[in-house]
Amino acid sequence: MSILTAFLTLSLIVLTLAGAGCAQREATLIDNTQKELTYRIFNSLIAQGVDINKPHLYGYYFYDKDKSKLERLAAELVKQDYTLVRLEKNDNDEITLQLEKVEVHSADSHIQREQELRKLASRFSVADYDGWDVGSSDPAKPLITDESFRQFMNSKKGDELFDLGIRLYDLEVNDRAAEVFAECLKQKIKPDVSSFKLAGALLALEKTDDAIFHFEQAVKFNPKYVDAYYNLGAIYYDLGKNQRSLENYEAADKLRPNDDAVVYGIAANQYALGKYSESMASCNRALKINPNNPPAKELREMLNKKRVLN
Repeated sequence: MSILTAFLTLSLIVLTLAGAGCAQREATLIDNTQKELTYRIFNSLIAQGVDINKPHLYGYYFYDKDKSKLERLAAELVKQDYTLVRLEKNDNDEITLQLEKVEVHSADSHIQREQELRKLASRFSVADYDGWDVGSSDPAKPLITDESFRQFMNSKKGDELFDLGIRLYDLEVNDRAAEVFAECLKQKIKPDVSSFKLAGALLALEKTDDAIFHFEQAVKFNPKYVDAYYNLGAIYYDLGKNQRSLENYEAADKLRPNDDAVVYGIAANQYALGKYSESMASCNRALKINPNNPPAKELREMLNKKRVLN
């Protein structure tokens, strides 16, 4: 089966109830979390050009330590036109049941389907319904290919293309977002923001050097892009390039002087560079802006201890 890879499947990230005696408030919270995840995945599919009004292959997972319970559940679902994929012991000595069905779903209809499957699992005393995944109705083909995504991307022009990039970025589909913002730059669509968003997507993909390049491009396009300076400050600090980090935090501070996170960034670099009195002054300034800034409190305590020891 060709599984969507833009997000973890719900079988990996959905919370499960700890038993029938859980408080209703907790059950509601967990149910809402599951719904949010489902909406997020369907929004991701749509943002990558998948037509959810067409049939796709949905996989459903259950587990229990008692194989006979899972066999009875599987038999019931096979009667409902599900296909049994596997029934086998996993690494935790529990038995996993996987079934598939080609069907059409919206986020809402899929949430309803999951509720039905949970009730059915409970009816057969199966320990847990463990989530789902989705792939192409043709198992030999991936649900989303580079070619299909690029065709979809190329159908968007101007602000529509930029808005697609924003949707993908907000959904954390970072590889696709990076493609879209790179195309926005080629077409000179909002180059400062496109550079900034491209840098953010690349940073999430752990392409740090490329991210730095595009954050720096963002401030070339817009010398007042304070968030780009802030991100450069944070990246250079993590890389141990404290002077470069300090310069970027100071540039951000000139544009946004009442941001305690920026001022703390200045203080942290001053400390790393051995400028302890300046660091103390910056810490005090950060804490004047926000008395509840924990890193600034910790750094000031370190500076006070250093002063006592000296």
